[in-house]
Amino acid sequence: MRTILLLLANLTANTGAHVSLKLSSRHGGDWRSGDGGCGRALRQFLAWQVVGNFAAFGGTLAFTALLRGVPLHVAYPLTEGLTAVGVQVVGGLVVFHEKIPPLAWAGTGLILCGIVMFSF
Repeated sequence: MRTILLLLANLTANTGAHVSLKLSSRHGGDWRSGDGGCGRALRQFLAWQVVGNFAAFGGTLAFTALLRGVPLHVAYPLTEGLTAVGVQVVGGLVVFHEKIPPLAWAGTGLILCGIVMFSF
């Protein structure tokens, strides 16, 4: 049960980090334009950067704790693969409403198959 909770914590934190950093990139060019609204855009950029980096740090802590009970050769592909799927589904599809082509869904299926193969 502890392993599953740590895995979910890592997945949530890493997905949140990627989504936050993408949100910060939306404000990255605005604050350099000098159009008068640059202070607000800079604050938004920095705020999402801080959120993203704290989330990534949380993911690192969860991964480190996960390594106490799971071998590295299992934990790494499991967390990285699930993060890739989480970012695609939660970040791309749900948050940013991106259209995911069928070939990308097929790749997601292959990633999940690879995770299952690595886990045993």
